[in-house]
Amino acid sequence: MRVVVLGAGLLGVTSAYYLQQLGHEVTVVDRHATPAAKARGRVDTVVTAAADQLLRQSAARRAARAKWVGLYVRLRRRFAKLLDRAIGEAPKSKPIEHLVRLGAYSRDIVRSLRDEAGVPPGQRNPGLLSIYTDADAFNARLARASHWKDLGCEERLVSAEEALRIEPALQALRGELAGAAYSLDDPAARDPAQFAASMVFLCRAAGVRFLTQHTVISLEERAGRIDHVELLDADGQPVVLRGQAYVLALGISSAIHAEKLKIAMPFRFLREYIVTIPLKDATRAPRVALRDRQGKLGIRRIETPGSDCLRVSATVRASFDEESEPDSDRVDAILRRIETLLPGAADTAHASLETVVHAVSRDGLPMIGKTRLFNLFLNVAPGARGWINACGAGKSIARIVSGLRPELEFAFRNP
Repeated sequence: MRVVVLGAGLLGVTSAYYLQQLGHEVTVVDRHATPAAKARGRVDTVVTAAADQLLRQSAARRAARAKWVGLYVRLRRRFAKLLDRAIGEAPKSKPIEHLVRLGAYSRDIVRSLRDEAGVPPGQRNPGLLSIYTDADAFNARLARASHWKDLGCEERLVSAEEALRIEPALQALRGELAGAAYSLDDPAARDPAQFAASMVFLCRAAGVRFLTQHTVISLEERAGRIDHVELLDADGQPVVLRGQAYVLALGISSAIHAEKLKIAMPFRFLREYIVTIPLKDATRAPRVALRDRQGKLGIRRIETPGSDCLRVSATVRASFDEESEPDSDRVDAILRRIETLLPGAADTAHASLETVVHAVSRDGLPMIGKTRLFNLFLNVAPGARGWINACGAGKSIARIVSGLRPELEFAFRNP
């Protein structure tokens, strides 16, 4: 079967690889000059700005009817709950449980690729330590430990003393630290660039065709299916591409095309604050990546051309408004929290700030599966942090397109 994958990000590339492995003839279309450009640090910022502008226009159209759409969604959810009670359906698992299963499945796939196809795992990292300074929150995590383990979670819960041995830079928290969850050499904490390059190589070796520097203009529907895709090439010339099946993997840009096809892709906006702080005393800086559960911060030591720094990120709800200004009080709170966690390690007086707006699905889950059009499939994970999950999503959508049952228990879309 001829399958057209729209989007050559990691989701598109992994989808293409597994589709080709299942015997399909696969073409991948992408606006960038290089497949997996973002993961490999080769994003064309001019093209990205144009895509962002298109997204703003689409968001403005949706905002005008958001009130009635929101009312419809709430009524539909309420009716579904009443129906579940009436027929005695078992409670559905929570989104976080689906994410844990997807992560475990994806890690297994990466390890299989490493062993079977020679994909290098990438540079080892010292791991990820999720710290809890709230005893009740840590005790709640302890109570769920066996459940998370059954779902495939590889985090190891450790005491406060063991957490301090793993990361001595947290000594200032002695007496306040309740415990931590530790993932040793978590593949998701690695730089995805090497893995992305290896996947592109495997795709090319398997016969996948990449149609780069082609921008998707529209998906044309006819008789309940996608008839063809209209593109613009690098010279701005129109191109028509046909296949027997299509996988929409254009990230948040997928929502623009889905809206035109009357396919629901509900999402919300998040603003990510990214604070880069030069190190003042490298001996006090963390060796492992940290996730501050109470402060809701991600903290990682990075190398820059000038010196080593701390990269701190925090995410909050936001509307997609290009004129909105970052919240200075929030930035000050981030810097104060860093001084509390790692006193003397970073020069917070010379911190720099970047903000990025992400669009994520309403329930936080990747959108993987079928649509109302029988030959159009979704593999979209807007705002996803864990690049490694692309492997599980890619293999799953390849099986769905092929009419096979996914190996993973997940909330796949099935209209």
